[in-house]
Amino acid sequence: MTGEALIIGGKTVKKKLMLAILGGFIFLGALLGTFGLTGVAYAVPISGFGEFTVSFDKLVGNGFKLYGGIADGGSRKDNPVAVNEIDSATITNLKITKEFKALGIKAVIEAGKPVEIKGLIQKATLINGDASFTNLTMKENFVGDIQNPMEAAAKEFTQDAGTITIENGDLKTLYLFQQTVSLPGMKVYFEPLQ
Repeated sequence: MTGEALIIGGKTVKKKLMLAILGGFIFLGALLGTFGLTGVAYAVPISGFGEFTVSFDKLVGNGFKLYGGIADGGSRKDNPVAVNEIDSATITNLKITKEFKALGIKAVIEAGKPVEIKGLIQKATLINGDASFTNLTMKENFVGDIQNPMEAAAKEFTQDAGTITIENGDLKTLYLFQQTVSLPGMKVYFEPLQ
């Protein structure tokens, strides 16, 4: 008995292969920008692709500051944002998503265990959740002769708190930076857009 070799030919769909490779490189750049390299902040608005969505079950943070600001987005410059700074935070069931509409995919980063972050800065266009604070201070600041109305509005109102707790959080953010972050049980995957 002799064995015969059977060769089965295949065909690669070049368009899908190139979209997958391009999507991978774009996502890698977004991932590196999201989590930063050696403590350097990277804004990650990729032109035409929109905001990040950050969702979680619970965030407990220390050293909270909130003030107005301006940030460039993927499709528009000078977006009014709420700038959140938190010295340290623990986040339960963190999920970060970024839609790439031109590719028809959504990149997802999840952490299966609580995430520890130091030096968190977010520039959010929308913040949803059930929040509680300790030692909360809200104040208006004299902005003097600042000519730019957007800059004046950003500096006029500030809010500080010793601690912040947000449950059922959902944020749309244009900018995300952490000095250090640990993501135990991290999972990264792509989903088709609905």
